[in-house]
Amino acid sequence: MKMFARQHEDEKLAQLATRIPLRTARRLKEFCVRNEVRMQTFVRTALAEKLAHARRRARRRRSRA
Repeated sequence: MKMFARQHEDEKLAQLATRIPLRTARRLKEFCVRNEVRMQTFVRTALAEKLAHARRRARRRRSRA
């Protein structure tokens, strides 16, 4: 079950190195294996969704002011 679509294949990429708790890394790897998705794809998608959500929330706050 592939749930993450490839987007922006021609987009330039930046490398990101970060430290996360070992337990979280294991859970991430297990999730990706079970769902047949690359960790890189999962992380890209999660970051994009989180940033989009934050942007929408900020717009709603500005429109209420």
